[in-house]
Amino acid sequence: MSIPRHKVFISYYHTDDQYYKNQLINMKMYDNSNKIISIFDDYSVHEHEINDEGLSSEQIRRIIRDDYMQNATVLVLLCGQNTKRRKYIDWEIHTAMYHSDVNPQMGIVVVNLPTIRQLQRSACEEDKPYFGQGINWITSNRDRTSIEQDFPYLPSRIVDNFTRSQIYIPVVNWNTIANNPVNLAGIIDVAFNNRYKNDYDHSAPLRRNNS
Repeated sequence: MSIPRHKVFISYYHTDDQYYKNQLINMKMYDNSNKIISIFDDYSVHEHEINDEGLSSEQIRRIIRDDYMQNATVLVLLCGQNTKRRKYIDWEIHTAMYHSDVNPQMGIVVVNLPTIRQLQRSACEEDKPYFGQGINWITSNRDRTSIEQDFPYLPSRIVDNFTRSQIYIPVVNWNTIANNPVNLAGIIDVAFNNRYKNDYDHSAPLRRNNS
């Protein structure tokens, strides 16, 4: 199976989840020439690299997009126990959702880490084959209370978007992709192809504090 390789920004909480980020970076697959390659280019921000004191939300967004995300086209969010509490992760998600002529909006993929239990979510028919067999698909429910019950560890900015209809953000379990990089590459590719279809809501103010 030939799947295009994309520039990916990995958003994660460094203190808790560095191990899983390292595992992603080391994932390999065969290309069309039967050579082993990394499944994506990696961009990421280290915690405390950006001092937001005195900066406006627009200045924070530009620093992250221009200095860190650069030409990345898909954001992969590693979702663990404390991910939703970190302010810089909210900044990264907001930046991925923000569209401009210079820096277009990005596709987003959420990966549930083994440290949590919450539902998987297919974003469209094209990504379902990469979720494996035996998945019990749930009907999309745009009631916020129900979404928070189904996805208790998701950052609030993504929960905001799950209340909307035109959103293509898959949520996949770690064990679905950890031993099968083709699944991850396929889900990333579908997110890339659907990135401009997303009608993102990024209107919530940026988080200014961790919790």
